[in-house]
Amino acid sequence: MNARTLAFAACCLAAAGLAGCSNSQPAPPPPAPAPVAAPAPPPPPMMPANLTPAQQKVAKVQMALNSNGAELTVDGKWGPKTSAALKSFQVSHHEKPTGKMDAATAKALGV
Repeated sequence: MNARTLAFAACCLAAAGLAGCSNSQPAPPPPAPAPVAAPAPPPPPMMPANLTPAQQKVAKVQMALNSNGAELTVDGKWGPKTSAALKSFQVSHHEKPTGKMDAATAKALGV
């Protein structure tokens, strides 16, 4: 390799930041990965269609119970699971656990 080619190679390496000089700065660390956001919770279930007014009231209670940790199917039907979830809610709110809707429970549920 002649002197001219060697000088050209040294110049190219210096321009690319690859020269082994003691003056060269170390490469910056790679950027930290962005934090991954937790997935959004699923939206609450919608009121089923074609319910009677009485079934709509039950469905509202079921949705309110689900908002408070229950895992009920919102179908507008008062069954043993809805009753058990309501009893659990009543216990956690220091009410008598009857499993039946009363004014205090309705107020606590916001329905």
